[in-house]
Amino acid sequence: MNRSLLSLITCVAAASIPRVAVADTDLGGSTMAGSLVVGMIILVVVICIFLALKIFSLLKGGELASAWQLLTIAFVVLLIAEGVQLIDMLNIASLGDTAAMLIRLVGIGAVMIGMLRIKRVLS
Repeated sequence: MNRSLLSLITCVAAASIPRVAVADTDLGGSTMAGSLVVGMIILVVVICIFLALKIFSLLKGGELASAWQLLTIAFVVLLIAEGVQLIDMLNIASLGDTAAMLIRLVGIGAVMIGMLRIKRVLS
């Protein structure tokens, strides 16, 4: 990994760690910390989508292309799940945890199918 990218990720992770404990009962600090974690997850998923699209474009329709296309779709589904989680955490809409977990389950299933396709082609 490029050293500048690694140092950037380390700085962002260090900046997102809460520095104070919240002793009140409205849980304002935990919502902020949770939002920062979800934001970091969204950033990582967007990077994964970009890399999967780059690999998919390099394959030019080969046998592995459909697997990487499925992995790209899986990362988009996981991005949607994290967006739903963020909307719920920020109290924009009351969607509940079940909706985000079901969307994550679909995304992880798609990742599994994509990996199985890659394994089948490579073996």
